[in-house]
Amino acid sequence: MISKFKIISYVKWFFSYLIIIAAVVFAVFPIYYIVVMSLSKIPALTDLSLSSLVPTPSSITLSAFSDILFHSDFLIWLRNSLILGTSTVIIALIVALLAGIGLSRLNLPGKKALVVTIYILTFFPFTAIAIPLFLMFASLHLINQFTGLILAYSAGTAMFGAYMSKIFLDSVPKEYEEAAMVDGLSRSKAFFRVLLPMAKPIIAFLALLAFMGAYTDYALANVFLISDNKWTLTLGLYYLAVTKTNTLYNVFAAYSLLMGLPIFIVFIVFQRYLTQMYSMSGTK
Repeated sequence: MISKFKIISYVKWFFSYLIIIAAVVFAVFPIYYIVVMSLSKIPALTDLSLSSLVPTPSSITLSAFSDILFHSDFLIWLRNSLILGTSTVIIALIVALLAGIGLSRLNLPGKKALVVTIYILTFFPFTAIAIPLFLMFASLHLINQFTGLILAYSAGTAMFGAYMSKIFLDSVPKEYEEAAMVDGLSRSKAFFRVLLPMAKPIIAFLALLAFMGAYTDYALANVFLISDNKWTLTLGLYYLAVTKTNTLYNVFAAYSLLMGLPIFIVFIVFQRYLTQMYSMSGTK
């Protein structure tokens, strides 16, 4: 005869797995839906039925992917987005790390007020300053130039990155650098040989943040870039998927999958360091 405690444990086990399965379905279904939609011949959501969620070989088509890759400037837009993302990562990381080190390790006058100011400024979205940025860069003749957009992206990411770097470096004891300096290393060599390797988690986090910010931005790119040969992937997505009367959701879904591949690759590359970053922040 099964005891009461075993029945309770079986019930807990059943409901636990039921909740896990429901959570997995809830998380995976949007991805499945996008994949099915990208392989569908149906461009409108209103024409999509429950039966079409289980595709058959006759209903699957690669026409949306073919149109995007071979009948549009997708590769040019991808190149432009990668240029903007990579350049933003390099500039933002250098500025953020140098500023973070200064705020964390140097006794600067008014440092607390500066940190609070930077923290407050991180709450303002870029869309709120799109027009002032446009007017400022127009006076510098940087409209329709990658340089202006890279500077705009890098400034915002570097400001947030400086604050995050400061918080991270505060958790690293100064004794590591001091011990290296006692052994004969200069402050700059101690930074490159001791502090920089220990800062890999925050570097990976800021690199991912900077890349995604520039790679997925639409608001500033739409304001700054005029020529279609300088469009980014987000501008190209709107051009291909949105018509005067409706939205081609099969093209939208296929384009989203292709656009998400570089982000997926970046996540895989930096996964180990991101896990360290999340675990350290959770512990703190």
